[in-house]
Amino acid sequence: MEDFIDLVLALFLAFSVGRLLEEGFSRLGVPSVLGDLTVGIIFGASLLGWYPVGGVVKAFSVFGVFLLLFYAGLETRYSEFMRSLPVYGIITLGEVLVAFSLGYIIGVSFGYPPKSAYFVGTVLVATSVSVSIKTLVEINKLHTLEGYTVMGIAVLDDLAALITIVVGASLVKTGTISFGTVSEILLIAISAWLIIVVLLHRYGSYISRLASHLHTDESILVSILATVFGLTLLSQYINLSPLVIAYAAGLGFSEAWGSRTVAEKVRLLAVLFSPLFFITTTAEIDLKTAIVPQYILFYTVMIIAAFVGKLLGGGLTSFLVGYPAWASLRIGVGLFPRAEFCIIAAYMGYSYHVIGADVYLAALLIIVATNFLTPPILKYVYSHGPQYDPLKFKPKIVLFMEKLMRKTKRTG
Repeated sequence: MEDFIDLVLALFLAFSVGRLLEEGFSRLGVPSVLGDLTVGIIFGASLLGWYPVGGVVKAFSVFGVFLLLFYAGLETRYSEFMRSLPVYGIITLGEVLVAFSLGYIIGVSFGYPPKSAYFVGTVLVATSVSVSIKTLVEINKLHTLEGYTVMGIAVLDDLAALITIVVGASLVKTGTISFGTVSEILLIAISAWLIIVVLLHRYGSYISRLASHLHTDESILVSILATVFGLTLLSQYINLSPLVIAYAAGLGFSEAWGSRTVAEKVRLLAVLFSPLFFITTTAEIDLKTAIVPQYILFYTVMIIAAFVGKLLGGGLTSFLVGYPAWASLRIGVGLFPRAEFCIIAAYMGYSYHVIGADVYLAALLIIVATNFLTPPILKYVYSHGPQYDPLKFKPKIVLFMEKLMRKTKRTG
């Protein structure tokens, strides 16, 4: 009963105060997700301490963002995503290398030895696009060239973050990097993700059509969700994030029979429960404890690097592979937010005694700064500059690869 009351309190704050602040920010022309983040600061550990952050509330908050990412996957065109996957991979490689390198350089500059500096770099790697996706949905820009690209990069970015954390653990425990282990994890994770997407794309319509013959209410929605939940359970054996699976499943079902109707119902559930995730994210952080005066310079440098790393890595790499300047800027901004992997990397380094409390506290502040600042910046860059049709635009590198393939076929 205590857990239930905690959940009711969290939902009450989300549905009352959260909605009022969402409305207020929306009327000011600012993305409403800032209202949820503000609720977490006011009612969480930083100020009043009223917001419950126990196991049940955390579970429902993750469930909410799980549904949000599943909805984002359903709203993505499977054929367009798979065609652009190699390009997303190149951009991901660029933004991960830049973000990690900036962190590593900062770690060395502040006196950390190489192993410790490695974890400083790892803190800056992983993107958490939940805030970006919610903002894109609000401003009706999810179905854009940049929206699809940000979501594609985010999927690969989570896999990259997993690899950097595994490599870091190997460095601390053995003093060396096991390339065999890293390659195995990467191969299993990518293969499993692709298998899920391709199989659901191929057989998703069979699942929904069979479900349509059932006499129970919402049989198609329930059958699809049951499939997604089952895949999520299986994914835990290969260390894939449930959020990555949510997007993969949505992408796989995106062109299935009845998917449009399912998407609208999932959107309703996501709207109801996803605010819990954004509130809980900031409610857990105690800014009074996190802001230690002697670390202010380090905090400032790390927060700036969190933005610059993604802007240079994601934005510049996008531009270099052929995206227009405004599209590249929007992609870089969409990759700003950080969340769970940022904390995991910092906590692992701290628990291994290779980084100090300053890095862990910096990770907390990076989450607050990137989550609060991304929505208004993202809205601004989308309200300026030209818009691009994702069906008509092809990056130069894709055109080059297609030309090369045609030439190879003629030669053969």
